[in-house]
Amino acid sequence: MEEEKSEDLANLWQEALKEQEEKQEIREREESKTLSISEIEEKLKKFLELPLVVEVVVGSTTLTLGEILNLGPGSVVELDNSVEEPVDIKVNGKLVAKGEIVVVEDKFGVKITDIVEKEERVKRAL
Repeated sequence: MEEEKSEDLANLWQEALKEQEEKQEIREREESKTLSISEIEEKLKKFLELPLVVEVVVGSTTLTLGEILNLGPGSVVELDNSVEEPVDIKVNGKLVAKGEIVVVEDKFGVKITDIVEKEERVKRAL
């Protein structure tokens, strides 16, 4: 009888220890899934280093192959925008803002005058 009790008690202890180990394993798996704030910040910093292509579109036109072949030094190509019109600012080919051309010393630049709304950017992407 006492032998049965000690076996039952040993089995209960084994089951309790096994259950505790399983809970600990579950906790460890869940902890490994969640990232700390510093880990998230570190991952986001990597995105800040990604190079993006920024284009300022002053205007455009359509030319025939013959017209292009006739271009040479000093040729003038008329664009569809006037000097007063805002220029398009594109990032990786997507319109993100409008701006105006500025000259600082001997360099061109663009002054951002309007950011394209997120909804508008999504519409243009579709």
